[in-house]
Amino acid sequence: MTSPSRTTTTPPPAPSAPALAVVGRRRGVATAALIVVGLMTLTVLWVALSSSGATAAREVLDPGAMVRWGLPAATTVHHLAMSITWAGLVFATTVVPRSTPAHGARTPGAEHPAFARVLNVAAGAAAVWTLAAVAIIVLSYADTIGAPVSGSTEFTGQLGYYVTRLIPGQAWAVTAVMAALTTTLAVLARSPGPVTATTVVALAAVIPLSQLGHVAGVDDHNGAVNALALHLLGAGIWTGGIIVLALLVPLLTTPQATHGVLVRFSALAAVAFVVVAVSGVINTVYRIGGWDGLASGYGALVIAKTIATVALGVLGYLNGRVIAAGPASRGRVWRLITVEAFILCAVMALGVALGRTPTPVPLEREPDITAAEILTGYLLPPPLSASGWVTQWRLDWLWIAVAILAACLYLAGARRLRYTRTPWPVARTVAFLAGLVLLVYVTCGLPAVYAPILFSIHTTAHLLLAFPVPLLLIAGRPGLLAAALVPARTDGSTGARELTTAWRTSRTGALMAHPIPAAVLVLAGLGVFYYTPAFALALHTHVGHELMNTTALVLGLIFAAAVLVPPRDRAAVHTQALTLVGTATALGLWAGATALSPALIQPEWFSGLGRDWGPAPLADQQSAASSILLAGALPLLATALAVLARRPQADTPVIDNGTVKDTHHG
Repeated sequence: MTSPSRTTTTPPPAPSAPALAVVGRRRGVATAALIVVGLMTLTVLWVALSSSGATAAREVLDPGAMVRWGLPAATTVHHLAMSITWAGLVFATTVVPRSTPAHGARTPGAEHPAFARVLNVAAGAAAVWTLAAVAIIVLSYADTIGAPVSGSTEFTGQLGYYVTRLIPGQAWAVTAVMAALTTTLAVLARSPGPVTATTVVALAAVIPLSQLGHVAGVDDHNGAVNALALHLLGAGIWTGGIIVLALLVPLLTTPQATHGVLVRFSALAAVAFVVVAVSGVINTVYRIGGWDGLASGYGALVIAKTIATVALGVLGYLNGRVIAAGPASRGRVWRLITVEAFILCAVMALGVALGRTPTPVPLEREPDITAAEILTGYLLPPPLSASGWVTQWRLDWLWIAVAILAACLYLAGARRLRYTRTPWPVARTVAFLAGLVLLVYVTCGLPAVYAPILFSIHTTAHLLLAFPVPLLLIAGRPGLLAAALVPARTDGSTGARELTTAWRTSRTGALMAHPIPAAVLVLAGLGVFYYTPAFALALHTHVGHELMNTTALVLGLIFAAAVLVPPRDRAAVHTQALTLVGTATALGLWAGATALSPALIQPEWFSGLGRDWGPAPLADQQSAASSILLAGALPLLATALAVLARRPQADTPVIDNGTVKDTHHG
C-alpha cells in the first residue's frame, strides 16, 4: 500500500554575512539622517522664532523664557510625532506588504518585517505624541494666564477650568486622550480591521487640532477650520511618510518590494502635496489680509514656507519620474527622499513658528451681538430670493477637495480605459461629474447658507445628499471603472480593491446589496437624524454638521448601489423599481406628516435666530413638505421609471488588468 505523498517546504535561506552588513549600514545611515533632520528642524524653529519676535518677553503677564521657547518646541515635537504616527498607520493599512511570500502550498507567509516596523514606529511615535500633548496643555495654560510653570496652588488652581471650559484647553485635552488611545491600539493591533480602526482614531485627532491656531479670529470660521484640517492631514501624512520611508530602508532589501512601496507612497504624496499647497494658500488668504501683509514678519515666514513647498513639489516630481523608471533607480530615489525629509521638517518648523507669530491684520472678531451670530457664527443672510440660488455661497473646502479628487481619479481612469480600447459611455462620465457638481453646490451654495436658518432648506439639502447626489454618482459606475483598472494586491496589503471586496463579501455588505434592506437603512437614517438629538448636534456644532453630510451621503450611496446594480432578470428590475417607489411613498408620508404637524422641531434654534423675514418657523417647517417631495420623492420616481426602461443585462466582459471579469460592480 502506497503512503500518501507529503508536501515538503524549504525554508528561505538565511541572510548572508554581506547582506547583513548592507542592512546594518543602511540602518546606521537612516538613524544618522533622522538625527540630523531633528537637529535641523530645531535650528530652523529657533531662527524662525527669533526673527519673527514670537518669543520676545512680554511687558505684562510674561510666562517666562521656558514657556516662550518650550511651547513652540513642544508643539514641533508634537507635530512630528503625530505625523510619524499617522504615516506609520497609513503605511500599515495600505502601503507596505503585510506578509512575506508563502513557502509551499501549506505554509503561509510570516508577518513582513516592514509591516512590523511601521506598527512599532507608530506605537512609539504615538507615545511621544501623547507626552507632547500633555506638555502642551501645561505650557499653553501658562502662556494663557501669563505665569511661569510651577507647582503652586495659584498656578494649578485653574488648570482644570482651562482644560474643561476653554476651547484651547479642551482641544489639547481631547488630542492627548486620542493620542493615548492610539498608542494603546497601535501596540495591540495586527489584523487588518483593528489596524484600520486605529488609523481612523489617529487621523480623527485633526478635528480638535483644527480648532486651534488663528482660525478663531476668522469671519468664516467653518471654512478656516476645514482648510486647516486639510492642511494638517496633508502635511502630516506627507512629512511622516518620508520619515517612515527612511526607517524602512534597512528592511526593503529587494527591488520589487522597494518599488511597490515607493509607487504607492508616490501616489499618496502627490495627493498630499496638492492638498497642502491649495489649503496653504487658502489659510494664508484668511490670515494675511492683503499683499502688504507679506512685508511683515508673518509674511516673511509665509514666503519662506512657500518657497520650500514649491521646492518639495519639484523634488516630488523628479522622484516620481525616477520611481516610474523602475527598481534599478532606487539609489537615487533614497537620496531624493532624504532631501525631502530635511525640507519637510523645516517646513513643519516654519508652520509652528507661523502659529506663534501675530498676523499682519489682528484676527479678533467683533463680539457676536445678533441672535443668528450667537447660534450659527454668521450674520443672518438676506431674505431668500430667486437670485440667491445663484449668488449665495459659503465654501466648504472639505467637500470641494473631495469632489476635485474624485473627479480627477474618475477622469484619469476613464482616459486610461480608452487606451485599452474598452468602451466607456460618455453618459456615465456626465452622470458622475453632475453628481459631484451637485455635491459641491449643496455643501457650498445656497443650501449651505440657509440650511441653519430655514427647516425647509435644511431638508432640501439633506435629501439632495441622500438621494439625487448618490444616484448620479452610482449611475457613473465608478466601481466598474475601478474594477477594470485597479490591480489586485498579492502582498497582503490593503488597497481600494481589497476594501471594496471586503465590504461586498461581508455579511453587512451582502445584506445591503439588496434594495429593500438598503432602503430601510436610508429611511431609518433620516428618522433617527431629525427626531433625536443628532439634529441639534448638527445645528450647534460644525463637526456634527459635517458628520450629517457624510452620513447622508454614505447611506445614500449604499442605497443607490443596491437599486442601480445591473439587473440579471426582470424580477430584479421589478424589485428595484418597487423599492424606489416604496421609498418615494415613505417620503410622501413624511411630507404629509410634516405639513400637518403642529409641533416645531428644534424650537429653541429656529425660533431664536431673530429672523424678521420669510414665514414663521412653524409655517416654514410645514412648507418643508414640498421640499421633501421635490428633493426626495420626485428624483426617486424618475429613477424608478429609468430602471423599468432598462433591460436585464447578461454578464458583459470587461478587461480587468488583463483578466476578463463581469460588470456587476457598483
